[in-house]
Amino acid sequence: MGRNTAHTLLICVAGLIGLGLVMLASVGPFSPDNRGQPLFFLQRQGLWLVAGIGVCVVLARLDPKILITHGLWILGGATLLVLLCHVPGVGRTVKGSARWIPLGPFALQPGEFLKLATVIFAAGWVHQQRGRMSSPWYGLLLPMLILAVPILLLVKQPDLGSAMFVVVAASVVLFAGGAPILPLVTLGLLAVAGVIGLALTMPERMGRLVAFMDPEAHRQGGGYQVWQALVALGSGGTRGVGLGQSVQKMFYLPEAHTDFIFPILGEELGLPFTLSVVAVFLVITLLGGYIACHAPDLTAMTLGIGLTALVATQAVANLAVVTGLLPPKGVGLPFISYGGSNLVLCLAAVGLLVALHRQAHYREEARSRRLVGGRK
Repeated sequence: MGRNTAHTLLICVAGLIGLGLVMLASVGPFSPDNRGQPLFFLQRQGLWLVAGIGVCVVLARLDPKILITHGLWILGGATLLVLLCHVPGVGRTVKGSARWIPLGPFALQPGEFLKLATVIFAAGWVHQQRGRMSSPWYGLLLPMLILAVPILLLVKQPDLGSAMFVVVAASVVLFAGGAPILPLVTLGLLAVAGVIGLALTMPERMGRLVAFMDPEAHRQGGGYQVWQALVALGSGGTRGVGLGQSVQKMFYLPEAHTDFIFPILGEELGLPFTLSVVAVFLVITLLGGYIACHAPDLTAMTLGIGLTALVATQAVANLAVVTGLLPPKGVGLPFISYGGSNLVLCLAAVGLLVALHRQAHYREEARSRRLVGGRK
């Protein structure tokens, strides 16, 4: 396989991270959550980046089969962390959501790591049940029943966005492993209906859905955030207003350093940079798919597809939200938005993709040596 695939992947990721740090330096001083420190978010993201690079390096040199064979234990550990978010005195609630565990000056968001644990568990399930994956019970229903516990814990937080990502990540891996398509589609439709039903019981999320249908009519209410995001993107035009010159970040656009950092990027740097970000995510997706398709076996392939989908679906969801194509769901833009747990998650996914690439490369080299030896 292409020797430069992993290098290109790392270059793309590094470019997005660098751009994210630049945007955090621009947005951070105007955020009401910066604790009076203009570079608060940049400094915190830098520390998380160091941790994420460490995780990426370790996983890149690890045999993914070690994780796959312990997938159920990894899922159990991640589920326990999500459960701790609900324990008084352990978890921390912010804006009505119990999603964090304080770690000194930092806060861990276990729901992010549950996404990665889900992909590893699902790949391990494919490995264990590879002879029965065509069965609706073994190929789909039973693993989804196992995942029901962590999913319900996420719903209780409430974090419907992460719950949906867990379902999507598991579905992609199981489908790649041979799960039947019709039951999978049926389950997907039921999951979407369930999320909509839950949203209808929550006044805040119901307001978001109503505003999503017509953000202009609700631009002073539930559609305010999306409307301001569209204003930012429109203000940037083709050239942008200049780095650091955004107006919308000055307390007009909420969460400008996290979920809605992309519109500020578009406002300051213009259409060429926004299109470049989309193009880079597309390249990352294609590279991840290429690595997965050249994996040494079915289990490794499903892991690679799941890891790629994990990053790609978050990027698509964020871009769709900030452009008004989906209702707000609290998902950041991978590698760019502020959020330490998500940054570590995405770098861990990249590290595992590099490990899969290394395995395939060494396997091809060994096969080439055998062929050369046989000719002699």
